[in-house]
Amino acid sequence: MADDHHKPGDPEKLPAYTDHGGFLLPKGFPVESFESGKTYQAQDNDLFIVTYPKCGTTWTQHITYLILNNGVPLSPDQRLDVVWPHLEEVGADFIADKATVLENHRLIKTHLPYEFTPKNDSKAKYIFVARNPKDCVVSFYHHTVGFPRHYDFAEGTFDTYFNLFLNGKVDSGDYFDFLRKWLDRKDDPNMLFLKYEEGRKDTRKYILQIAEFLDNDVYPARLLADDEKILKLVLEHSSLEAMKQHPRRWCSDRTGYKPFIRKGSTGGWDELLTEDQEELIQKRLDEVFTKEELEFLGEQYHS
Repeated sequence: MADDHHKPGDPEKLPAYTDHGGFLLPKGFPVESFESGKTYQAQDNDLFIVTYPKCGTTWTQHITYLILNNGVPLSPDQRLDVVWPHLEEVGADFIADKATVLENHRLIKTHLPYEFTPKNDSKAKYIFVARNPKDCVVSFYHHTVGFPRHYDFAEGTFDTYFNLFLNGKVDSGDYFDFLRKWLDRKDDPNMLFLKYEEGRKDTRKYILQIAEFLDNDVYPARLLADDEKILKLVLEHSSLEAMKQHPRRWCSDRTGYKPFIRKGSTGGWDELLTEDQEELIQKRLDEVFTKEELEFLGEQYHS
């Protein structure tokens, strides 16, 4: 397993990425599908969940699936990445022909920056989830260590990874630029901008926000009917404890490494981040966002 910090004099181990025109992809990630995904023509009934990696993607997908499926979770033999495919990993044809359509919503996941994400400015829906960069970088580091076939970074250190993250030299690019461009779209009528930290603090409210966005005339009433029967099911099945019981639903095998559903916590970055690293992240946040924007994003984004 990886050491947390780089020792002076040791050769620096870097993650193995495919550099595709300056955009870094995990090793083995199909470049053809990435290019194809960018050409996908968004349809009126498309439902995109958009995040920078490790920002609550899987949890929000699962919640949304439960809302659309009357609180019934995936069966033990189902995989979320099959039911809710990753656009730039499977390509446009797969999405058009094989993506799940549930309650007339075509389910699509993407980690593409705003400029690459297929647009439909009228009826397609986009759910964006933001998570503070301090928690994100720690989670993304564990993710990168835990998938050696994609990153070959099992012996990599956090210090090395942190420097790459801070400079946008990881898959999905620069966190700060990614968030900046999606934050600019937060008031678009077909977009729901969610904050992961708020969802963890008040999951009931988070679920109802998604339900209202999907169709305010249908889903809130359905969740709240019969003494909130379906809402209680969504809460139960989307808890971290419940999700940890079925690890193969969420990702491929990670035997020997920390599980894909690890902590899901907020504010736990100090397990790895030094004070100097926290200050470097705060400096970038202060450079990219206004004080008012940081206050909107939440207390984890400002000193």
